[in-house]
Amino acid sequence: MNHEPRPAAVPLDRLRHGLRGHINRFSHVVINVADLDRAVEFYENTFPVQRRQRINGPAQRYAGLGIERGQFEGWVLENRKDASPPGGVVAEFPARFMHLVQWKSPAPVGQPYREANHVGIYRQNSLVGNLDEAYRRVLAHGGRPYGEPSSIVLTPEGFAVTVFAYRDPDGNTLEMIGAEDPAGKVVYPGMMHHCNLNVRNLARSNRFYRDTLGLDLQAYLAPGQPQPAGNGSLGDCLRHPDGVEHQGQMQFAATLLGVRSDSRSPIDVLEWTLPKPYGEPYPVANHLGIVRVAFEVDDIAAARARLLEAGHAPVGPVETWDLGESGRRQVVIFRDPDGIMLELIEQLPYTGVRPPFD
Repeated sequence: MNHEPRPAAVPLDRLRHGLRGHINRFSHVVINVADLDRAVEFYENTFPVQRRQRINGPAQRYAGLGIERGQFEGWVLENRKDASPPGGVVAEFPARFMHLVQWKSPAPVGQPYREANHVGIYRQNSLVGNLDEAYRRVLAHGGRPYGEPSSIVLTPEGFAVTVFAYRDPDGNTLEMIGAEDPAGKVVYPGMMHHCNLNVRNLARSNRFYRDTLGLDLQAYLAPGQPQPAGNGSLGDCLRHPDGVEHQGQMQFAATLLGVRSDSRSPIDVLEWTLPKPYGEPYPVANHLGIVRVAFEVDDIAAARARLLEAGHAPVGPVETWDLGESGRRQVVIFRDPDGIMLELIEQLPYTGVRPPFD
């Protein structure tokens, strides 16, 4: 989004606090599904991802998730290898993976958020070079768009993008945003970009993600005037806090936050102002839906200590999960100020040739 001004320099006092010095990158989003085989086939046919590695660990304790003994299987999905954006190539190690997970015990419960303004992780976004073709592909494989591709205004100056969102077989919301090459010469299948976190108070959440996690502002998006609720085809409905369905126009404000200079996969922290936010985040880890966002860190014990030093609570213990073919990984589970589940995952150890010096 070239229209956005360059973010201001990061104050030195912020460099000494939070997880800024420990977070390497966004690692993955976790999407719980009811039928893993069905979900993987659907995602590979409609979203610009492909299988990378299986998750097939044994039954074990997941203390941070509040599960005394549980088991799940899944797939790690990555950007398609032929997903080459205009002017560049997709890195061998993409900015974000997607984990599709089917819980075996305890079994999946509930259903994904139905309202576009529901507090929690509502949708996962992809940039695509041919939005009309992406829309046709979703229809051809049984997806249900909320509407045809349409424009949604993002700034007071009227800057808009063309997007559409659709449901996967379980009701999780995925979004496509048009990112055509300005010269009109390059059409590419797409790449994962941001996920959308609906929060109750944008100022409070922005402070948490900026100061406690150490993320940097990439853009502030706030349309100057309300716009029709159907713009962008974001969902089936909006709902007031009392549960009454909203009729009429919509309005929101959001910040896109990234890891230092990496702008490939920010998080979209968004507060609905018309109508106000609705509902509570998923209460349990085996709930169907987009349940958590994971950040890779260099030293998980030190990162956990930083969270506690910042006064954030509760924070789960450092625990080791056996993910089967995906290896053993150390993780910490915690929640943001709205109760949205987040995860720290320690980077894999270096296994290459080491230099002949310390």
